[in-house]
Amino acid sequence: MLNISHAADPVSYDPVQETSVASMSLIIPNYSGIVQHDPLQPTKVVGDLAQSWEMSPDGLTYTFRLHKNVNWHDGAPFTSGDARFSLEVVRKPPQGVVSPRREWLGAVDKIEAPDKDTLRMTLQYPSGSFLHNLGDGRMVIVPKHVFEAKGNMKKDMVGTGPYKFKSFTPGASFSVVKNADYFIKGRPYLDGITWYIIRDAATRFAALRTHRVQATPWASTGLTPSQAEILKRDLSDKVQVTPYASLVSLALWMPMKKSPWSDIRVRRAVNMAIDRPKELKVSMEGSGEVGGYMPPGSWSLPEAELMKLPGYRQPKDPDIAEAKKLLAEAGYERGFKMSILARNVDYQERGATSVKDQLAQIGIEASIRLHDQGTTNDLLYKREFDVAVYGGAFAFDDPDQVFGQQYVTGVPRNFSDLSDEQIDKWYVEQARALDPAKRKEIVLSMERRLHELVPSSILHWQAYIFGNWKEVRDLKPGIGVYNNLKLQNVWIAEGN
Repeated sequence: MLNISHAADPVSYDPVQETSVASMSLIIPNYSGIVQHDPLQPTKVVGDLAQSWEMSPDGLTYTFRLHKNVNWHDGAPFTSGDARFSLEVVRKPPQGVVSPRREWLGAVDKIEAPDKDTLRMTLQYPSGSFLHNLGDGRMVIVPKHVFEAKGNMKKDMVGTGPYKFKSFTPGASFSVVKNADYFIKGRPYLDGITWYIIRDAATRFAALRTHRVQATPWASTGLTPSQAEILKRDLSDKVQVTPYASLVSLALWMPMKKSPWSDIRVRRAVNMAIDRPKELKVSMEGSGEVGGYMPPGSWSLPEAELMKLPGYRQPKDPDIAEAKKLLAEAGYERGFKMSILARNVDYQERGATSVKDQLAQIGIEASIRLHDQGTTNDLLYKREFDVAVYGGAFAFDDPDQVFGQQYVTGVPRNFSDLSDEQIDKWYVEQARALDPAKRKEIVLSMERRLHELVPSSILHWQAYIFGNWKEVRDLKPGIGVYNNLKLQNVWIAEGN
């Protein structure tokens, strides 16, 4: 058995509609996708339910040969019809279903199931990110017979994955057991997994130090830099510490359809007032990077260019003066009052507090509204907030993931309700661009325009720190926080 610390209850069991790591890290071990990112070589896409696939010479048709004799956890047989149904729900969600990953299948023209063991997907245009999107850890296949009967998977966990749901005690624990009928013979290695739900960061750290849990690996349950240093000092022979880039941002979202955020001068003023290095130090003990709308890396603006932009340049005094001037021009010379919505997890609360203190410098008086993950999500999707400090998490570094989830008109997680014809046009163009240099040129244009429009202010990009006792083997960070969550290859060494 493997014991892992966890920060929050799942919002629901629905892998189609859920987005948070708190929910998905509990859900994903129960499910399978068509393909996946290799648990041991995370940049490589390998089969999951698909044992092999072929791509047509024009790059438009993918034919997946599925594993035979796969059963759902309730004993019903899995077929390609389930796969087709699941992907169509993501691509064309029925009424009442929110599909946060809809745009990731935007290249798809049609999905067919010519026989029970074959899935065929035809694209409108060649897409370099298609297989990576399909292999996102959240792009799992759900049972058609259960989904159609219930209308969603919020209260049912029936998958084909390496583990089967056992029990959930709110505020205490969530457990799964080995799926003895798993279609990959010899997997999983573990008999089961229990996540202990520990909301307080100090208590989670104590649970790891005392070996009550063997790992504290995911996102907001990870270690702080100071905690990592304590482990290196006191338990270096027994506990492994692994830093990794998370592809998780924390941003201040401003709903552009509401006053005062419909006035670009107000959005720009707020963006200018934020001292990003200071916020990163407060919320994450400096564990991360200051960045723009794309994660720091191959697609992002050059650092020299980014650091000359309003809100990023140092020292802050000229930006603060310009922000006050913009607010006065917009009719808010004395500032205004507002509330900041945030999740009740430590780093987001600290981030919201840092933003509150910094905005006070330009006369904006803010209060903080803390809620659990489910309530926060509900308020975000209903746009019932003044501003929100909230994260965006991605499975790999690609513009289709980032822009397609947050800045295209009408996508559910576009919490600022940005609707810009040029951004939408460029999004389609970059997705279809076959020349990498041309695609990057378009992506940089999108990034620069977002910095002009300021639908949100990116506070930072987080870096996380894995902690696990060394007896736990092959528990590896994936690309981002949504891959390598099935844990089918994790094992525990005897005698450690």
